[in-house]
Amino acid sequence: MSRVYTIVKGHVKTWFRSKSTIFWTLAFPILLIVLFGAIFGTGNTRFDLYVQNQDLTANAPTPSSQGYVVALNHTGAFNIQTVPAEMSNPVSYVRDDAQLHNRGQRLLVIPVGFQENLTSRKPADIQLYMDQSDQASPSLAGVITAVTSSYAASLSNSTVSLSVQQVPIVTHNTRYIDFFIPGVIGMTLLTSGVFGAVNTNGRYRELKIIKKLATTPLSKIEWILGMVGYQMFLAAISITVILLFGRFVFGVTATIDIYTIGLVVAAALLFPGIGMLLANFVKDADGAEAAANAITFPMMFLAGTFWPTETMPTVLKVIANYLPLTYINNGLRDAMIYLEPAQALTNTVIALGLAGFFIILGSVLMSWKEE
Repeated sequence: MSRVYTIVKGHVKTWFRSKSTIFWTLAFPILLIVLFGAIFGTGNTRFDLYVQNQDLTANAPTPSSQGYVVALNHTGAFNIQTVPAEMSNPVSYVRDDAQLHNRGQRLLVIPVGFQENLTSRKPADIQLYMDQSDQASPSLAGVITAVTSSYAASLSNSTVSLSVQQVPIVTHNTRYIDFFIPGVIGMTLLTSGVFGAVNTNGRYRELKIIKKLATTPLSKIEWILGMVGYQMFLAAISITVILLFGRFVFGVTATIDIYTIGLVVAAALLFPGIGMLLANFVKDADGAEAAANAITFPMMFLAGTFWPTETMPTVLKVIANYLPLTYINNGLRDAMIYLEPAQALTNTVIALGLAGFFIILGSVLMSWKEE
């Protein structure tokens, strides 16, 4: 028994000395609970709904139309986004604004004469523009129909006819796997870039290789760019495998254009840059790996890799807007799946800007001799 106790004691000491092992044993499951609890545990997920109220009097919504919007808002199912009443083509307005802010493209139009029809007991129709291929559309249409019926019944003249006419629109006719493949590419670039830089830096530090580099003509920025070049090589292999597998197994058709290449290059610069920066603050290899885990996993789940950020609570949406992976994922989908070059360009420019920032900051903070 004493020898068994010695073995157990030795492993326990090893466990306590390894920050990476402690992370996977304790911190990682807690982190998953916190993330999934914050995303799905509240049970009050809201979906974006654009509303154009054309029923005005003296440039203000009529009481009946405003009351209907208030009834929709009270359901707690929607984040109401107001479309200006004077907008002649509200569908185009919604499409542009939704793409800019990564929202769902759902539009409800309250027509002119809404209150007058209710008062005179004439049928009043409300138009609901939705993409029928969106998985959330049937449920949300059901909520809106139920609210409409309840609002009609609550009026003093309960015999009014108030109905919702669904008008199908095509936003992005994609399957979940089409949405998921660019997310997998972004996730692969994130993990390989951050962990590759952290692990290589930690291993070279333990072998005193980095310290010896101070005696060579090699500059710190050249060292970091060399690491980035290696990650680009790995990224090219990973992306090729992912796209081929998605194409031949699931029939995913992805477009490879200049924006896709630009985003991959940006990610190959950005994530190793984050890893090299992280390695400057955590000196031992196990601690650096644990820190990398603590950064990459929340980013992976919050940046729209597995599900649209629209389905997350408002606070998490705000956090997602500040995560570098969000711009990589959105840009890849815009370029490869949705064929939205303007949005892909915007995300590419942001990602390249972040990449330059992290690479320059990492080279400034890195000290050969202290390694």
